[in-house]
Amino acid sequence: MLENLVRHGLIKLAFACIALALSACGFGAQPTPTPAPVTLRYITFAGLDTAEQTLVERFRTTHPSVTMAVEQYNRAPEEYLTTAPVPDLMLITPGQFLDNAMARDALTDLTDLWAQSGAGQTVAPGLRALSEREGRQYYLPTGYNWNGVYYNKQLFEQLGLQPPRTWDEFVQLSETLWLNGVTPFAVSGGDPFMGLLWFDYLNLRLNGPAFHQEFLAGDIPFDDPRIRLAFELWASLVEKGYFLQTSGTMDIDAALAAVAPSSAAASPQAAMVLSGPAFLGVLSPQQRDALGFFPFPILDLAQPPAEVVMAIGYMIPAQAPHRDVALAFADLLASPEGRDLLMAEVVASGLYAPITGSAEDETLPASVRQGMTLGAGSGKRRCALLHERVAGDVAGADDDAAPHPDRAGQWQRL
Repeated sequence: MLENLVRHGLIKLAFACIALALSACGFGAQPTPTPAPVTLRYITFAGLDTAEQTLVERFRTTHPSVTMAVEQYNRAPEEYLTTAPVPDLMLITPGQFLDNAMARDALTDLTDLWAQSGAGQTVAPGLRALSEREGRQYYLPTGYNWNGVYYNKQLFEQLGLQPPRTWDEFVQLSETLWLNGVTPFAVSGGDPFMGLLWFDYLNLRLNGPAFHQEFLAGDIPFDDPRIRLAFELWASLVEKGYFLQTSGTMDIDAALAAVAPSSAAASPQAAMVLSGPAFLGVLSPQQRDALGFFPFPILDLAQPPAEVVMAIGYMIPAQAPHRDVALAFADLLASPEGRDLLMAEVVASGLYAPITGSAEDETLPASVRQGMTLGAGSGKRRCALLHERVAGDVAGADDDAAPHPDRAGQWQRL
């Protein structure tokens, strides 16, 4: 009897061990739950959403449950952070908005991501400073954007015109266009951020970058004679009829289309527009091919060269509903693979320059190398002035009235 009990006990124990072994090998194990679907809300600039599509598709190969809901900016960045639900990811340029968001602890700390990806070794010191607060990083820069005058190449060829280098050549060029029935300039007066590039460049060329920074820091009043001179010079171009009559209500898309119409059969409304390449993303390849580029002309040879350059990069709101997923996407952005994908799509399309690389790199588009050379010639590598502004329309200010102080913005030096 005892022998039978022992035998039965050993058999049961053997079966238990076999079941345990099979379970350890995966037989009978619980299946891995499928991740719940997530919609990642991403706010970006017009024209860049298509170029970034390859990066989005690459991310979804490892995160198939994630859908990227891409939106273009249609209101001030501040409103996105204060209106629920806030976005998960935002493409932005540094400046007052970014500073305020960091000061309010409204952004996710990306310091660990910087350390793990090696971004600290690849990002220029000035860009690191823009994204830093109290030794922590809250912004991931991926490139930068330059600015200058885009012109209709066919118009210039028809009239035998060459891109100007000096202000006198610039004015003579404008007069020639005007006498031939062509309005020289479109300007996005409905978009103060872009419209005021005219004042930025006139003040930089007349009074120099150090003076311009002091002015925008509030250390120089609006009624300073040197500031008035910049506005008067701008007004003289308006008085000559060199700007489209509809410029006051145009946005940058309309201003670009006025110079490079969507239909090849349509005549351009204007010959030139002051802009940056990131905004060219709304144009078709044919429209972009119709445009040439030259730097804003020199006014005073005694002034050091300076350009308006804006960094472009990503931030994650602290209150993002899917912050962990957004961090995973940012991790891809910061990786060598992510940088290569951006190089292949965004940079290759000529919409902005990479944070790494050289103007001598012939694998980059000619337009990107031209922009990198422009920045390098301003005294510092990728130099110039990084900014984001909230400014009012000053194009209609009368000659005797000084612009309102609230129209000043904040600039930061790389």
